[in-house]
Amino acid sequence: MKELRCRDVGFDCDAVVRAETEEEVLRQGAEHARTTHGLTNLDADTVKGIQSKIRTI
Repeated sequence: MKELRCRDVGFDCDAVVRAETEEEVLRQGAEHARTTHGLTNLDADTVKGIQSKIRTI
C-alpha cells in the first residue's frame, strides 16, 4: 500500500491518499490538488517532488 499526505507536499491540509500503486496515488493526488487546491497544471519537477513524498505503508 502506498500513501501520500497532502501536508507532506506543503499544504496546510490533512488529506491522505492511499492506493495499491504509486500511479494510483498520483492520479488521486492530482484530482485532490485540482478540486481542493485549484491546481490544474503540475510540471515534471513538481511531480517528481511529489513522488518523492509517497511512502510505502
